[in-house]
Amino acid sequence: MPVFISMTSYQAAAGRNKTNMTANLSVAIILWTSLFLGEGILRMFGISIDSFRIAGGILVVSIAMSMISGKLGEDKQNKQEKSESAIRESIGVVPLALP
Repeated sequence: MPVFISMTSYQAAAGRNKTNMTANLSVAIILWTSLFLGEGILRMFGISIDSFRIAGGILVVSIAMSMISGKLGEDKQNKQEKSESAIRESIGVVPLALP
């Protein structure tokens, strides 16, 4: 919820509602796709469920360690470019529905 509020603070109420619906619909599509096709996709690439769990755990630990150490991601854009891209692009799918 705080992420949604901070990312949509510049939008009017109608824009926030549209972003909310886009994010919710995107999450539903992603979850249903993962439910029905996820195991087949992993099998196609030769990845076992246990390997996927281990990789996910490593990813979570690495994110946690970067949060603990206070390292922030490097910005590739200046502030003006960020604000312009935020206005032009829909944030409903990325980063809200699929970080």
